[in-house]
Amino acid sequence: MKLRSLTLRRGAETQRAVFAVASDNELSLYEADPAFLLCAGELAQWERIKFAPKRQSFLLGRLAAKSALGAMLEEPDLAALEIYAGVFGQPLVRHPRALGVDVTLSHSHGVAVALAYPAAWPAGLDLETVAPDAVAMLLAEMTLSDAEKSWVAAAVTPSSACAVLWSAREALGKALKTGVNSPLGVLSTFGIQAARSAAGAPAWRGGYTNFSQFQWRAQIFDERVLVLALPREIELDEWFSP
Repeated sequence: MKLRSLTLRRGAETQRAVFAVASDNELSLYEADPAFLLCAGELAQWERIKFAPKRQSFLLGRLAAKSALGAMLEEPDLAALEIYAGVFGQPLVRHPRALGVDVTLSHSHGVAVALAYPAAWPAGLDLETVAPDAVAMLLAEMTLSDAEKSWVAAAVTPSSACAVLWSAREALGKALKTGVNSPLGVLSTFGIQAARSAAGAPAWRGGYTNFSQFQWRAQIFDERVLVLALPREIELDEWFSP
């Protein structure tokens, strides 16, 4: 489990957020006894899942999200935290100290990431595995803007570029708490530029064509793309690295 405390800054105001990364090799304790991690409602939900990979993904996402929330709320008992789905499937938090705190999470191929953050500063995380054989499908589904088409055409690895643009849309949908129910072209990006990464990994940042109040940041690690969407005026003291 990796945990990192982040400082979000808007002018002179600062707020704390906590980023977590969990991998499936950390699940043995919770697979043996999920009550160490899940509250009663989550446990009932987990028991209704029929397929082992989905049960594992459910636990992995909860482990990352509850670890971030536990550090944010100073709650060592992860089972005391409840994460439940809102109207659009967005994760909501139930805990006596959770007022004003939200969480966003994502998982892909045995890794889960989560960010616990102040609800007044909405954020969304998305994690995708780079898949060269999915480029044609992603291009067909996303309805790229002219700026995005130019960026993909110039990219050294189009599969990574497509994964970034897809994840940027997913992350914005999570920040808006609506998911990607609208046509994906509505969530298009612009102003894509290289960004500095703490680990020296490829990283980019940009804005959204139709949602000027938001920005996004992306970086690649272990053949995965991680994207964070957050309000445009907020800065991170340092871009985090999984």
